[in-house]
Amino acid sequence: MLLRCCGDRRNSGQAHLWGRPICDTDAVQPKRRIHFVGSLPAQLDSPQKAMAFAVDTAGEFLDGMVPGGEADPYRAQWYVRPIIDRLNDVPALEPARRGDWSTLRSRDTFRLRAGRSLGEGDIDAALGYAQEAARAMDALEELRRTDPELRLQVGIPTPIVIGFIAFEARMLMLRRRSVGRGDRAFPYYRPIVDATAREIVRIHEAWGDKVVFQLELAAETLLCAGLPAGLRQGPATVAGRAIARLVAQTPHDARFGVHLCFGSLDDKPAITPRSTAAVVALANAIARYWPAGRHLDFIHFPIGDGKQAPVRPQYYAPLARLELPAATRVVAGLVHPAQPLAQAQQGLAAAEAAYGDMVDVASPCGLGRYTTVERARSAVAHAVALAETKS
Repeated sequence: MLLRCCGDRRNSGQAHLWGRPICDTDAVQPKRRIHFVGSLPAQLDSPQKAMAFAVDTAGEFLDGMVPGGEADPYRAQWYVRPIIDRLNDVPALEPARRGDWSTLRSRDTFRLRAGRSLGEGDIDAALGYAQEAARAMDALEELRRTDPELRLQVGIPTPIVIGFIAFEARMLMLRRRSVGRGDRAFPYYRPIVDATAREIVRIHEAWGDKVVFQLELAAETLLCAGLPAGLRQGPATVAGRAIARLVAQTPHDARFGVHLCFGSLDDKPAITPRSTAAVVALANAIARYWPAGRHLDFIHFPIGDGKQAPVRPQYYAPLARLELPAATRVVAGLVHPAQPLAQAQQGLAAAEAAYGDMVDVASPCGLGRYTTVERARSAVAHAVALAETKS
């Protein structure tokens, strides 16, 4: 259970207990929490094993959410590949290119068949988020017998992520004349948005406050991070509004977090920015347009090159410009188990000095990118050591 102290910049001078103000005499020193981005090594091949790993390794520092191993070791290892594979079963689509996933470029992509629309197909089933959550709920209920505040974290790649991976530039198509009037506008993108929203609604209707949806923005993050400073505000604004339109279709009181991501294959980020400026711009745009009535519980920021987190204060300086809701936690994805702890602590101190408050800690991306449970365990041990670091 997370307590905020008086004077915490995120709570405008009031301490909070899960959003409820508490009196000054009740406030206690807060501590950093550990966030699991989602995926875990494929050897943790069930939600029970995945959740037990998170609870056992993070212990008292766990931030109250458990991953289900994304309920499928294949998805845990390959992220969206199982979703892309299932698009092969959508009759309205035909292959545009085949790949073996040996690189980010070498993957299957699709296009609509002549005269067909995505509205005809069962895109919801291809996404599979509701089925994934259902497979994890028995394990969650078992854990909630001893810790009733635990929630299941459900990873939701954004429609832009799914669209670009599955359809490439076709995802940007504005209109298509060869189908019915209602299917002409954004024929690739809009059906994915609607299907994603329906899956979130199904999950929320079934399990309500027991679930937190983690929106995963790899494409949006890479786009902003790859642009010069003077050009990134436009794409950040577009992404923030797109997220707002998706979240606005979901139930009031639904809980969300945001995972910004530099993409990875074999635990190597696709890009390594020189500072946090790009992710700060994107996070601020998301917060600016965030719909009322839905909780933005946290934003996770990827940090580092896959091997170490920077120690230069200049790298973290843009965190001072963050403008997030008071209750939104900042999670610094700077856990790299191979980095010497003293050096990692320098990076953490620089991040907190720039932000002006304590941050929570996590790996830059899902631990499913690690090939062994032992490597994942060492990453969590590194996170625990950082969480224990004195301010």
